[in-house]
Amino acid sequence: MERRRFVQGLLLASLILFANAAPAQEINLLPKYGGLPKADWQKAADDKFIAGMDEDYRGDRNKASSDMAARGWQYLAAGDPEDAMRRFNQAWLLKNDCGVALWGMAAVEADWGKLDDSLKLFSEAEKFVSGEINFSVDYARAIGMVGSQRHDDALLKDAFDRFQRVYDKAPQNTKNLQNWAMTLFAVGKYSDAWEKVKLAEATPNKGDLDPRFLEALQARMPRPKN
Repeated sequence: MERRRFVQGLLLASLILFANAAPAQEINLLPKYGGLPKADWQKAADDKFIAGMDEDYRGDRNKASSDMAARGWQYLAAGDPEDAMRRFNQAWLLKNDCGVALWGMAAVEADWGKLDDSLKLFSEAEKFVSGEINFSVDYARAIGMVGSQRHDDALLKDAFDRFQRVYDKAPQNTKNLQNWAMTLFAVGKYSDAWEKVKLAEATPNKGDLDPRFLEALQARMPRPKN
């Protein structure tokens, strides 16, 4: 009987521990921690993290936040969006107006299919990193993706305008041209998509073009000879 009670006690303790740990994990994977209230122990952990970073960076929150956001992008590039979101959240915790962190959150949310949340974060980040050409490329892509999926003419116009503005500033940006072509493909403008592909193939990074997209476009409309 005593052993049974002991085992039951362990099981109950494990369930309580899991119940307390699960929300923390979920909060860490939500942009800006989901705006949810934190328990006292979570607040204490935040305070300890911030104090440690202040000591390491001698109070330079800008540098600390930027470095943490950079780690997030490294994780994202390595195919680990969960750890990326954790780092972006920590960067935001250090500095709420860290545009690179907000941009990273937007990118992760887009990858997870949370498009409305992604666009909100992109819009918020734009106030701080609008001068970054790669941000403009990613934001235009996200708007084009949502616009084509929802057949939203206003969003599509915004996306195409943004593609054009990026092209005017950086005509050799292969990714922008490919995103432009993909959006045109998504709305059935295959001839126009081939025109953007042709421009992309004339850029130094033409090797970055996605062959799967080119195959899909070829299947819908053979490559024009001219």
